[in-house]
Amino acid sequence: MVKYDGLRGQELLEVEDPDKEDGITLIFKDNRYMFIKVVDGKLETQSIPE
Repeated sequence: MVKYDGLRGQELLEVEDPDKEDGITLIFKDNRYMFIKVVDGKLETQSIPE
């Protein structure tokens, strides 16, 4: 999962459960976010910045 290498080892500051889109938002140090939600029975993730 090279896409998420920037998040590895980062300190997790906050978890929003549920977030505004009924998913989970993980907020990491250095202003990095990971959005997680279920779409059609599968996990969908997005990381900002990638």
